[in-house]
Amino acid sequence: MARDVGNSMGQIVWHRAGDVWEVRHIQDRNLSSGGLRRLQDLHELEELVRRDAEGRYRPLRSEANLVWGWLYRAKGEGEFREAMEVIYPGLWGNAEAWGEGRLRCEAWDLVLAKQTERLKKKTNQAGPMPQRVVEQNCKKRCLKAVVWAGEVPEVKKGEMPMLCTGPCGLFWSCLEG
Repeated sequence: MARDVGNSMGQIVWHRAGDVWEVRHIQDRNLSSGGLRRLQDLHELEELVRRDAEGRYRPLRSEANLVWGWLYRAKGEGEFREAMEVIYPGLWGNAEAWGEGRLRCEAWDLVLAKQTERLKKKTNQAGPMPQRVVEQNCKKRCLKAVVWAGEVPEVKKGEMPMLCTGPCGLFWSCLEG
């Protein structure tokens, strides 16, 4: 449940007032709601988070390029959780599972064992894996802690952690590089 959690995740902050959850970009945390673009529904929120400030498609939702200057008012905890799922798909559940000690991640060896022979060969030729790709690519673009590669999330009071539980398309495309 969301009622006993922090008030931020990644580039998002929220404030609960009764049954209404005000969700906004962290850069807008000190602005009055009157100066922000009010999003009317989850569809409008979905359209907003698809693109960066220059209008380019954001394939990686956890990249630190979320548009700011908006406000979404969720009516109730269920809608708040839906909004967080729209902004950061899967990450709320991962944070809860981690907090309860039930988050599962596959070890690198098991992940690699599921790949094609061509990719396994390329990986072995690429050098120390997966840390090289994690450091050179993932950590430069993504806000998530790479727990599947052994990173321990640093969580500050009031924050919900953003956790990577396995290699994504960005990881594999960087490896293919």
